[in-house]
Amino acid sequence: MARPKGENTLRKHFKLTEETARILAECSKAENMNESEYIRYLILNRLEHPRSRELELEIMRLRNEINKIGLNINQIVKNNNSYIYNKDDKISLAKDMEMIKELLMRLTVTIF
Repeated sequence: MARPKGENTLRKHFKLTEETARILAECSKAENMNESEYIRYLILNRLEHPRSRELELEIMRLRNEINKIGLNINQIVKNNNSYIYNKDDKISLAKDMEMIKELLMRLTVTIF
């Protein structure tokens, strides 16, 4: 998130407690940014609960996994329509789908 030299023309000076300064240093280091970049990042990407880059990557991985599950479901439906599966297979699939749905609901509540 480095900016071209000279783009930042204003300086702001503010006071922090030692604890707040420590938290700022830790958070900016965890995001691989200096403290100024981290503060700009928080301001420009203001959310109720700012997400870290790692969380954003994990959400992208989750989307990819959900997409793969969807592709597998399409294959299962195709095979089902070809009468390859029996009744026990369908019951097992329904249970697995319910478990996936529950896990996604928990994850959604945790993230948002």
